[in-house]
Amino acid sequence: MAFAVQHTSRLGAAARPAAPRRIARLAPVRSHKVDVTHEGKSYTLDVPEGSSILEVALDQGIDLPHDCKLGVCMTCPAKLVSGTVDQSGSMLSDDVAEKGYALLCMAMPQSDCKIVTVTEEELLDEQLVAGERMNAAPSS
Repeated sequence: MAFAVQHTSRLGAAARPAAPRRIARLAPVRSHKVDVTHEGKSYTLDVPEGSSILEVALDQGIDLPHDCKLGVCMTCPAKLVSGTVDQSGSMLSDDVAEKGYALLCMAMPQSDCKIVTVTEEELLDEQLVAGERMNAAPSS
């Protein structure tokens, strides 16, 4: 003797299969490949758009110098070998940024990049020279 089971709703009608749900498709997050050299070691990071290089490095367990993570203390300096970054929130002067210096806590890649960390002293020397040039420029 065989038994057949039929699923019914509370009202006794045969249950209908649920309509397929539409799954919202999110646009893929763009990311950029960033090669970071720190103290002779090289690391390759996949940095999503809108993330800082430092944030991704720390998430991956890479110990890079940093302190405030706000672009103010200047303890996470680096120099771009190639590529571009947006670091609009950092305290670097335009002259220094144009020379390729960046703060990793604020640097958000706009393309694939190669970056080498530099000493805080090197960055501060560049900032000082840029400030002296600005002060020496004749006023209009």
